[in-house]
Amino acid sequence: MSLPSAAPLASESALLRVVPPPGDTPLARAERRLAELLAEIDALDSGLESLNQELERFARAYEDTLAAPSEEVGRAERLLRRLRSLQDAVAALTRQLEQPPPAAPPKRRPEATAPRATPAPAPPEDADEDFEDFEDDDAPEDAGARPAGAPRAALPEPGAEDEAGLLKRLRRRLARLLHPDLAQSDAERTRLEALMVRVNVAYAAGDRATLELLAARVGAGEPEALSEDERLAHLERRIHVLSTAAHSLRQQRERLRATATARLYEEARRREAEGRDYLSESRGELDEERAELARDARARMRQLERAARTLTHLRNQRMTTLPERAKGRKPRVFDPVLESPLVRQGVLRLERQRATPAARELARRLEDTVTQEPWQVALTLMAFFAEAAGRPPPGLDTSDAWAERYELWRELDMPGAPPYDQALTRLPRHLELGLRVMKKEVRFGLQLREAELLAAVPLALQRADVAERGRSVLAVIGPQEQCKACGEEVLLQHLLRTRGLDELNGLVCPLCAHTQKSYWLYSRTEGQEALLPHALRLGTVVEQGVRLGGTSVGFQLLPEEREALTAARLRQRLVDLYLQPYAVELAPEHVRLVQGGRELEDEALVGRGGVTVRLAPEAGTSEAEVLELLRARIERRFRPDTSR
Repeated sequence: MSLPSAAPLASESALLRVVPPPGDTPLARAERRLAELLAEIDALDSGLESLNQELERFARAYEDTLAAPSEEVGRAERLLRRLRSLQDAVAALTRQLEQPPPAAPPKRRPEATAPRATPAPAPPEDADEDFEDFEDDDAPEDAGARPAGAPRAALPEPGAEDEAGLLKRLRRRLARLLHPDLAQSDAERTRLEALMVRVNVAYAAGDRATLELLAARVGAGEPEALSEDERLAHLERRIHVLSTAAHSLRQQRERLRATATARLYEEARRREAEGRDYLSESRGELDEERAELARDARARMRQLERAARTLTHLRNQRMTTLPERAKGRKPRVFDPVLESPLVRQGVLRLERQRATPAARELARRLEDTVTQEPWQVALTLMAFFAEAAGRPPPGLDTSDAWAERYELWRELDMPGAPPYDQALTRLPRHLELGLRVMKKEVRFGLQLREAELLAAVPLALQRADVAERGRSVLAVIGPQEQCKACGEEVLLQHLLRTRGLDELNGLVCPLCAHTQKSYWLYSRTEGQEALLPHALRLGTVVEQGVRLGGTSVGFQLLPEEREALTAARLRQRLVDLYLQPYAVELAPEHVRLVQGGRELEDEALVGRGGVTVRLAPEAGTSEAEVLELLRARIERRFRPDTSR
């Protein structure tokens, strides 16, 4: 069989070549590519808008559900950082106090001092200005014609004028197609107005890509009267612009998917597919973390209290072991506690402290805050009473006691206030957890940031609603005991059962006014007893005065007890606290009480004002004699017994 000739093979291979279909010209391919790009851009735009809406909805739900607990966790972490810094400072102070005090340097004879070197002249005040006006060495020679300090003129960039002209032409072409006056209906007018807004914004921003994209979408490109080659070149330019726009949209989509919100959203969708709720689970995790941080903070506060006691011991030990100088005086030594910036000096005599402008400003702030954030005022009052007492009262002597009494105050007076652990993380700027020195003792606890601010509290207590908070705070800081009379578990209220001739302290039940404890104090008053002047000013304790032989004697009572006070009960107090203890032989019925010029019947209520004691003639003695007898026997109580 003979082989085919070469000519037929060549013709068959020519037939096998792919022949473009009719009409598949470069111009047609460019138009198809342009249509594909426009469709892709529309899809990308729609997808981006949909993704943005989903992420915005998720972000709002996330904010509503998790913003508050996340903020609480952040505040709790800041509180822990504060406590850690205090622990580090206390540890450093402890190490310093454990070292022996440095020996005082020996006295040196004054030597002739060398003449001081003449200091270099200070630079003129305008030296910085001269430096700013200094020109670069590479500046052109005619730069000196520019006034000193004037900015150099910016040189126009190449092609800037052509770019501006192109933007103007694009805007004009778009305006011819999108002007709202061309609309045939109200809906069309609204659409055209929105498009023209986009055109004007892009033109003002010099955004050529957006203008060209809008032009491609609405057909505001180059005029149609173009040759095929010109049309193809125009289409290729539009394809290039739209390709760039599509690439930019794809990048925007990827950047959006890479955001933290998008990652959280994907995690929420994954858990939702598993039948779980991401936001609820995250809320539970944050609540658990916040509770753990609160437990950590409580533990650190207890550690700081122990560390403060250790500091007190070491500091006092150092002061007592110092060698004495001449005439029994001890040398002055460096005290690392007082020199520490984290330890402030406590205030011992608040009545001598004058209110500074900062204190008056705080007083005004407390008056404004009492109606909006009363818990902040309550914490401020607690800090004030703890420091004003010298030695804190039982309800404020430890951080655990603080938490217990604050929660009790919140339950009784302000249920909407934040719990104690949260309140510590939201302290106003005038409060802090810190250290202070009170005489020979270092204490840790909640305190006013500056000692001078303590004078603000008495000023603020002059306002009625602040005083009301003060009364509620004073009611929860006393010792807790079971009343022997009514059997209730109560917080005892301190008062002076009597003062004047004698001074007898008492702790009474706030429910039935039973005296749970009576005692004398022979040293400087501290603790709950030191707060009695504030209790009297705030009205949690009321005093009834009685004059005996020209001398005033005071009996303090709870307000409810004072309202129900009769002449018989007042006489019985005089008998129980003076006549009977000091063995004054005087029958109670011989004691008469006179108020307002008339004698009070036994069941008559004692009104406001003082009461005078008058003895019946059958008593056989006078008021002055009874007074002198009481004074002598009270004084004898303080003398040592020499009869044995």
